[in-house]
Amino acid sequence: MASRSSPSGKRRRPGQRTEKERRASLGPAPAPAAPGAAPPGRPPGARPSGKRPGPAGAGSPGSETPTAGGTPPGAPSGASLIYGRNPVREALRGHRRVHTVWLTPGAPGEDLGAALIDWAAQAGKPTPEIRHATSAQLIAMAGSPDHQSMVAAVDPYEYLEPETLLQRFTLLVALDEVQDPHNLGAIIRTAEGAGAGVVIPRHRAAEVTSAVVKASAGATEHAGIAQVRNLADFLAAAKKAGYWVYGAAAGATSEYTAQDYRYPTCFVVGSEGQGLGRRVESLCDVIVSLPLRGQVDSLNVSVSTGILLYEAVRQRQAAAATAAAAPSGGPAPESERALEDGGDS
Repeated sequence: MASRSSPSGKRRRPGQRTEKERRASLGPAPAPAAPGAAPPGRPPGARPSGKRPGPAGAGSPGSETPTAGGTPPGAPSGASLIYGRNPVREALRGHRRVHTVWLTPGAPGEDLGAALIDWAAQAGKPTPEIRHATSAQLIAMAGSPDHQSMVAAVDPYEYLEPETLLQRFTLLVALDEVQDPHNLGAIIRTAEGAGAGVVIPRHRAAEVTSAVVKASAGATEHAGIAQVRNLADFLAAAKKAGYWVYGAAAGATSEYTAQDYRYPTCFVVGSEGQGLGRRVESLCDVIVSLPLRGQVDSLNVSVSTGILLYEAVRQRQAAAATAAAAPSGGPAPESERALEDGGDS
């Protein structure tokens, strides 16, 4: 059987013309326009609007068809897209500017436009431009059906400098080639809740994308995240700055509860498939493990990270409570009063 793409396998319908016959009926091709000349039908000096016409009956102005890939109409060049209600709301509360939001009708009686205006007012931010789109258009923009009737164009994500992270936090989690965006989003959400910073490598690792923002429920908009060229070099700098570095690995002889995390601490976790890299592991002061009593031999990396971070939070809260409960300014012990009175005299 001949291939569809093979000329010998094509059959002509009655009355069908060949491409050569069709071109001949059109006459000679027009001469190319001079450089800088306006295209036919466009007034001199006019610029393309960048808007694509929406489908028939798309609705009022501002409902141009958003397109997957590239910058959709209404978004400034270089803007990033995020999707989901919590991510958009947290972006309004965070540092990134929200330029445009595309909405589809929500549940009956739900006014997403009014909710968006209220979120912006609560955050003290100007209301972004609101446009309307179909669910299919939002899926194309977000690359996911989980848009929750809302997609927004925001400024690109800005990472902190590694030095700033070391100065601002005393609790960090460094990710060694964690590539799943849902794991990264879950870790960022937990770290932000625990008051910890996050370190990710630039290469062979997930970065902050719209999927990560969604998986973090918008926690990316408040978290301190640094992207480093070389994770091992960062860990060396952290140790020099006074941090203790604890790597997490299955089978380590030291359990995670046996360590003291009241001091500047950096946990290092690796991907489930590979674990910690050799050089990264060599820079850890201690390798710790989480005890497993069941049949599985490992935990999800985001779950392990949450357990480690909140053990550090627990220890620090306990130490703070003990310090607050310690007597201060009370009567001096007998030995101290004896010295103040001149000893035995």
